[in-house]
Amino acid sequence: MTRAALAARAFCAVVLGAQLYAVVHAYHDPLKRFGYQPFAESSVYRAQIHAVDRQGRRDDVADGFQGYRWQGLVRERVAQPFVTRSAPSGIAATLYFLQRALDYVALHTPRDVRTLYLEARVTYRKNRGPEQHVVLRSRDRVLP
Repeated sequence: MTRAALAARAFCAVVLGAQLYAVVHAYHDPLKRFGYQPFAESSVYRAQIHAVDRQGRRDDVADGFQGYRWQGLVRERVAQPFVTRSAPSGIAATLYFLQRALDYVALHTPRDVRTLYLEARVTYRKNRGPEQHVVLRSRDRVLP
């Protein structure tokens, strides 16, 4: 076998191996990158999000908190989590984006000097299954 034939076979093996890895990895990735799913998930969710202060008091952020509005800070995918909505990318991806949104809001609200962390109590149904609950919490904020 010639060097060119060996190089071509090695190249094909590497490309096929990389594709196979991407497809297998997609089943464990919440965002399903490179993983085609022929049937979409039919999950729905809603969340109650609270700003929690040092004393443990919880302020609902649905109508704004400390001069900020959730919808003004978070504009994509999880901008309206307060009413029951479809999770078009699947519930795992939605929870992933909601966690990232909580962390983003916690880090980008400098005028808020009371909130220690944000907490989301999420209720969801995956593929019309039983109602499930999960609590997500942002990173703790450094307060003055």
